[in-house]
Amino acid sequence: MKKVVIPVILLGLTLLLPIFDTAVVLTALWPAVCALVVIVLTRHAALGLGSGVVAGALLIHHESPAGALRAIFSDYIFPSLDGSWHVGAIVFTLVLGAFAGLLEKSGGFDTILSRLISKAKDPQRRLLGSVYVIGLLCFFDGLANSLLTGRIARPLADRTGVSRERLAWVVDSTSSPVACVAFISTWIATQLSLIKEGLEGAPFPVEPYSLYFQSIPANPYCLLTLVLVPLAVLLKYQPRAMSRYLPQDAEPVDAADAEGTSPVRAVVPLIALVVGIFAAFPLLSDPMTSPLSSAGWRRAFSGDAGPYALVAGSLVGLAFAWAMYPKGRKVSPNAAAYHGAANLLPALIILVLAWSLGNVFSELGAGEQLAGMLSDGFPVAWLPLAVFGCGALMSFATGSSWGTMGLLMPLALPATLVAAEAAGLPVEGLSTLIPAVIGAVFGGAVLGDHCSPFSDTTVVAAIASGCEPTAHVHSQLPFAAIAAGFAAAAYALMAGGIPALASTSIAAVVMAGLIFVLSKRATS
Repeated sequence: MKKVVIPVILLGLTLLLPIFDTAVVLTALWPAVCALVVIVLTRHAALGLGSGVVAGALLIHHESPAGALRAIFSDYIFPSLDGSWHVGAIVFTLVLGAFAGLLEKSGGFDTILSRLISKAKDPQRRLLGSVYVIGLLCFFDGLANSLLTGRIARPLADRTGVSRERLAWVVDSTSSPVACVAFISTWIATQLSLIKEGLEGAPFPVEPYSLYFQSIPANPYCLLTLVLVPLAVLLKYQPRAMSRYLPQDAEPVDAADAEGTSPVRAVVPLIALVVGIFAAFPLLSDPMTSPLSSAGWRRAFSGDAGPYALVAGSLVGLAFAWAMYPKGRKVSPNAAAYHGAANLLPALIILVLAWSLGNVFSELGAGEQLAGMLSDGFPVAWLPLAVFGCGALMSFATGSSWGTMGLLMPLALPATLVAAEAAGLPVEGLSTLIPAVIGAVFGGAVLGDHCSPFSDTTVVAAIASGCEPTAHVHSQLPFAAIAAGFAAAAYALMAGGIPALASTSIAAVVMAGLIFVLSKRATS
């Protein structure tokens, strides 16, 4: 019921704003407020973003509600479906979803994991390390990653004496953090399109892929999380919130569920996917660049070949996954591919609504208004840390990393451009500030998503691993807090003028020392 009542109340308030002649800043940011309130109260990202779009249309066309209804489609939603980047993002996400479905049902990863722990001296450490490695291999999608690794590792966790909560932590920590920094994933097309949309009108050529790569060192939360997992596994570090959960008795394994196959059926399609996308960049560039020179590769990645290369390469990977799908499986390749693609339809709805809301923000000048608030005595160098904190709070409250990225990126990037201009920052200075803000949006979105009991990946990781979502959140919080604390320290170092890679590396080294000390205290 509240999924209807709350948006209706907010949209009713929207109709009153023009009557009372409210402040410009409130009007400009009202769609963002509507979207955030609906997401927080209903736990529904698509409904919240859609409410923001409708609220924006009502504000802009308040003199004609019928005109506002038409504008929702003609000015915001339909234009967001135009252009190679947007169409490419949709097609790529569906194709990669089908690819993930085929790999999950092929059974190749089941066999890899079983073989890795079969003769281990320390089965617990080997199991968790193997789950971590498979999580890295499943870089193509966070949700599919959680489902796949949790499902195949749960019986082995019970057999080796690993608690399901500990397994869920490793599964969750190698899902969204991996997909967020992997340049080939169901996330990348969305990330690139949000970067491109957020930097419309920037005083420099916008190269989404190049900016994305530059933002990776400035995303310390994801990187530190990926460092923390193997470190804690190797040193056998468990905070009290984790160690209180005990392993469960091993369940009898049904023969049909233990159905494995050759690891080649999983590894070869992954290699084909990566090689296909890399090869497509120079081949589909206009003009075609030479793949034999570093200059050719730079031109390929900084040009407009991105959406075409992602789609073409993913089709190559899908073809290999389909061809290598084993015969005689309970699930046919058609059904596996269909369900894999269908699982990503809700994410695509969120993506289209995020683009549409970005169009609304642009017309209302929300970025400029937010920049005015931030630039009033706020040092520009500290913007990445502020954006990281905002993203973490938003994604924790909403439970949606995609919803947070879609809501925050169209606000943060224009605000950064305006704030930098007001502070007199030269265009050259934006080359480090913009990637840091992009990394902060992504890292904050993953952090809150990691800690939130409403997050889809958090819930899926818990269910796939066989534990209660609340127990998983509780046991994972100390690890997330450690990574978040050192990520904030890294942003503080960046604000002091230290390059992003050096700042993140310093934070990683100090974090490693802390985990070493804590693990020694726990065993003494």
